[in-house]
Amino acid sequence: MKRFAMEVALLALLPWCAANAQTPRPASAPSAAPTETAGSESMPAANWLFVQTGNGFSSDGKTLTINGVGAQTLMFSDRPERMTGDAATKKFVEYWGKGRDDFERDPPNATVSAVVNGKTELAVVELRNPRLRGDALTYDIRPLAGQVPASGRQVSLFIDWWYGPAWYGPRPWGWGGGPRPYPGGRCWRGPYGHLHCRPWWG
Repeated sequence: MKRFAMEVALLALLPWCAANAQTPRPASAPSAAPTETAGSESMPAANWLFVQTGNGFSSDGKTLTINGVGAQTLMFSDRPERMTGDAATKKFVEYWGKGRDDFERDPPNATVSAVVNGKTELAVVELRNPRLRGDALTYDIRPLAGQVPASGRQVSLFIDWWYGPAWYGPRPWGWGGGPRPYPGGRCWRGPYGHLHCRPWWG
């Protein structure tokens, strides 16, 4: 699932994520889920990059725990057009854990970017089975490239994921093949014309 877009977005976002991870913000209540309102439009299928940040991490090579993880998971995409988005991290984990859906059936790859002894370390892993306890988010991981350090600060996780209808074929509850429309979520046009989206589960 590694894509060129993921690598480009990673390089562009590293300075921003490092700066935001240095100053943890108090967790705030997630905003309400989007509804059918005037001025919104359906969330299109897209290749999304999810970004989660924290003020520290630990890993034993089989799991990765992000400490002080942000209350919101950010989203970016440049296909089929430039889009941004957000979802509550709690909802992100709950959606994944409901089983036999996108994350469960096709575990995503992620780039781990962390600062260790003043140096940026990068590794690529496969993610499974997230658990959120307070502001500590733990994943089971399978290393794919590089080595995840045992601990560090200013960690950012860049998760590569496709989100769209009919990815796994028709389903009775939607995804382009069921009796109801694709429940992808809602988007709003920003002042410069780009879309800002939120998945239906976020």
